[in-house]
Amino acid sequence: MTDDAPRITQQYRDREGRMVYELRHGTSQLVLVANEREGGEFRFEAHPRETPQLAVTGGWCPSRVAAFRTMRELCVERGEALGLARVDWDKVAEALTAVRAI
Repeated sequence: MTDDAPRITQQYRDREGRMVYELRHGTSQLVLVANEREGGEFRFEAHPRETPQLAVTGGWCPSRVAAFRTMRELCVERGEALGLARVDWDKVAEALTAVRAI
């Protein structure tokens, strides 16, 4: 893994029971939130750590992998202003896979 590859620095459950993954990617810090609702549907959201109010949220999907991909596509498409389009999402997926998040 290179020095600028995304690395999970913290993972925990928030007050709403969602899994939160804080990542460092080069000089940026990224937060991913994984949400599961009754019926086995999943959704991911991403935002820069410094601006949680500027989140990109994917739709509800039948699997974590599909939810991550949906969120990733939205970040690439709409996240340029937040710096989310420049994230190496394949490497983020590898980091999340390593901790069984997707």
